[in-house]
Amino acid sequence: MNSLLYAWEFGANFGHIGAFLPLGRALRDSGHQVHWTVAQTAPAARLLEREGFTWLQAPLATERPRSGPPLTYADILLRFGYADADDLRGLVVAWRELMRLSGTRLVLTDHAPTAVLAARTLGLPVMLFSNGFTVPPRQRPLPNMRPWTALAEAQLLALEDAALASVNTVLAHFGQAPLDALWKLFDVAEEALITYPELDHYEQRGPARYWGSLPNAAIGAAPPWPDRPGKRLFAYLRPETPHVEAVLSALQALSQPTVVYLPGLSPEARQRWQSPHLVFVAEPVDIAAAARSADAAITYSSLATTTAVLLEGKPLLLLPSHLEQFLLARRVAAMGAGIAVNPEQPAGDLRPALHTLLEQPAFTENARIFAAKYAAFGQDTVIANLVKRIETLCAGQGTP
Repeated sequence: MNSLLYAWEFGANFGHIGAFLPLGRALRDSGHQVHWTVAQTAPAARLLEREGFTWLQAPLATERPRSGPPLTYADILLRFGYADADDLRGLVVAWRELMRLSGTRLVLTDHAPTAVLAARTLGLPVMLFSNGFTVPPRQRPLPNMRPWTALAEAQLLALEDAALASVNTVLAHFGQAPLDALWKLFDVAEEALITYPELDHYEQRGPARYWGSLPNAAIGAAPPWPDRPGKRLFAYLRPETPHVEAVLSALQALSQPTVVYLPGLSPEARQRWQSPHLVFVAEPVDIAAAARSADAAITYSSLATTTAVLLEGKPLLLLPSHLEQFLLARRVAAMGAGIAVNPEQPAGDLRPALHTLLEQPAFTENARIFAAKYAAFGQDTVIANLVKRIETLCAGQGTP
């Protein structure tokens, strides 16, 4: 039996644990022990307790405000502890203790760069589980994540060097050699891109190994479709989703059979929008079941839900709320399998966008092309391949 540490540091809600849970089950079934370290304990209580797993709170830094939106991955790190070497060292010490107390043989990171840094100081191997966004390309400086805004290379280097200075100060504290580029923090035993090339947030990544998506955790019930004629629409939104009222208004006006999962929606708002054709559900929906039975989906552009819908050959209206989601939405729109709504621009009336998505067959056809391309790439095979790779890393074998 190997002791494995799942490390989740950045991000929110159910997507991180939900995506890793099928692999966690498979690892446990193979005789390994998974220690879960989570950024948010509420999703852990909701998802892990019923599975018989236990968890610990991850060491976290309070976001430090900076002017303007994040421009590079280094800019994100500077907002979460990497602007000050003492702050970063405190986080690394906490991660080191979690790794030592759990007897970790291998660290499995889910957007946890500080756990990667801590593992480096202990000489522990790391397997990165990245959706693309969470591991930048092997470039110096790290690329501009807002390619529609021109940035000078000097500005990109300044952001990288500020974060790199803190990283190298911490490495020196623990007797480790410095890094000459920030991407080398992610030069680990295995970089597992749990996505597809078409959905990689970084279009300029270059050659990489894509493992495919992890299977849906099958959490929740099948959607209770209204008994009405028309095309079925499944919406998974959040209260902070930009233009949420605009899309609810459009869904109400379209009169198509619609199921909406919007956790945190007030009873007053639910009463305002619900109708015989528009049903709100209070508990999570089985995303895979919803994707199979829907004609199209409306989401806030989370990778897990977006991928599940595309693998069923269904198009999407995407309402991202932050940069990571917007970059994914742009890739789906570039495939011609969906429509992305810019969160920084007024939404206006979304009925034309939904009508276009449903009535122009090219969107569905392009989603079906994506689904057909990966139809033979069974997700059970993805799990088996990952378990095998984890076991070879635990055995000290570096070759995939």
